[in-house]
Amino acid sequence: MLQVEGLIKRFGGRNAVSGVDLRVPAGSICGFLGPNGAGKSTTIRMVVGVLPPDAGRVSIDGHDVWTAPEAARSCVGWLPERAPLHADATVSECLAWSARLHGVAPPRVTAAVASVIEQCQLGEVRTRLCGALSRGFRQRVGLAAALVHQPRLLVLDEPTAGLDPAQVLLFRGLLQQLKGRTAVLLSTHVLAEVEAACDTLVVLDRGRVIATGTPGEVRHQLGVSPRLELEVDDPVRAEAALQECGLRLTRRTACADAPWTDIVAEGRITPEVRGRVSQALARDGVAIRRLDIEHGPLEEAFRRLSEETP
Repeated sequence: MLQVEGLIKRFGGRNAVSGVDLRVPAGSICGFLGPNGAGKSTTIRMVVGVLPPDAGRVSIDGHDVWTAPEAARSCVGWLPERAPLHADATVSECLAWSARLHGVAPPRVTAAVASVIEQCQLGEVRTRLCGALSRGFRQRVGLAAALVHQPRLLVLDEPTAGLDPAQVLLFRGLLQQLKGRTAVLLSTHVLAEVEAACDTLVVLDRGRVIATGTPGEVRHQLGVSPRLELEVDDPVRAEAALQECGLRLTRRTACADAPWTDIVAEGRITPEVRGRVSQALARDGVAIRRLDIEHGPLEEAFRRLSEETP
């Protein structure tokens, strides 16, 4: 659906985006991540056709954004960080205007508006002026405006920035409804949102792609390794069993309720290794209250990236 190849953008002789490649298949959700200043918004503006690249190519559903702009843009719905709404128009009027702008046939405009009002749960504010809405409702109206023409690709730039937890959960639910039907490129700093919604991730740092793949693959590429966390009644024997299985103990903490001890181990951790640890502990008579593989948080990798970025 979306194919980006070798995208470059320079400002003042400096590369803001340096050879970005990314792909979003039809019906999938791709998280587009990176520290502030990484080049995400610049890349998105080139993807949707509002900023020309200095080099590279963007293709949407087979249409080149710059040689066939009308065909490409007809496939796209875009919600910037701040939804561009007419303050003195009602929600219904704003959505009808967006539908006509995106080429929805006049006889279908009313039905298209009604459909996205229901989809984005805007019925209670449909007759209110956009300028009088809360930020959460403005973002939902912006999303509805991006969806009103049923685009093949939806591009979201920090859609939940500044929203309360309930509004974030609503956006997450809407994304799940779109999965399998609409390709989504989601730029966000809310990493829990990425973990919950995205099939693949692309991580940008200083204008370059530094990691891409599934969330698990990206964790590995960024050096965020899984850990084995367990609670046992005999930490000495447990540590010996872990070493036998090729793991190293990194933390041991006595639990409040004796005789349990919390242990964290690292190394090459897979479900098969977890099984071997379980068997070794059982063989040595160590009681186990918990034995889980915990994937390292992406926040850890982003903290490191932010510290490294000048």
